[in-house]
Amino acid sequence: MADTRLPNMTTLALVTAIATVIILLMATMGFRMEWWGYSGSLTVLRVAVSVGIIAMLLAVIGIFNSWTGRRRPGLARGVIALLIVAPTLVTPLYWSYSKSTLPPIQDISTDLESPPEFWDSPTSRIYPGEAVAKQQREAFPDIQPLFLSSPMTPLFDQILTLVRERGWMLVAAERDEGRIEATVTTFWYGFKDDVVFRLTQLDAAVRVDMRSTSRFGSGGDGGSNAQRIRAFLAELKQRMAH
Repeated sequence: MADTRLPNMTTLALVTAIATVIILLMATMGFRMEWWGYSGSLTVLRVAVSVGIIAMLLAVIGIFNSWTGRRRPGLARGVIALLIVAPTLVTPLYWSYSKSTLPPIQDISTDLESPPEFWDSPTSRIYPGEAVAKQQREAFPDIQPLFLSSPMTPLFDQILTLVRERGWMLVAAERDEGRIEATVTTFWYGFKDDVVFRLTQLDAAVRVDMRSTSRFGSGGDGGSNAQRIRAFLAELKQRMAH
């Protein structure tokens, strides 16, 4: 009886692992194809994570039983199931962990006193106020304006270059105002985020402010907007230093 059941457990683990990948793809493609909205996509994603965890448990138990019973086919199926499901769960589990440990905010700005305003982005982006600013200061104290001793024109052009290199959709580039707006489409789910840059000429430098905010969701962005600002301003600083 054992010889029949044990290989079946690893087979079930493999089937469940493949199902996890399919359900995860449904969560992303369903949102992109507008089969369902943001909340529907999250519901499907939660199903994928639950099925994936079951697949991992089945695989681990099946591997252990196959190893002790010296059943190589079952062992191979269990290992393959783990190799399929573990990478699949990394992104959603990390995102879920980040959302649970970071404040529930999704509008991040280098200037919290007077955040750069969106004028041309497809949806209104009114800054949510001091309550969000306070949480940002506590969670992301490193999100600060960038000061560069560079002429305005090449700095403006360099920001445009970096926006295009990242594949962001340029919405506005008002050179006289020192304002650039763009829309970011996330890789997996196709969520839309809005970004605005504001360049201010000072006596000896140009101040670069950046604001990044998510259109969809509640309960926070898992730090994605803050990380977008960090990465962009760091690369901009490096490019302008050369």
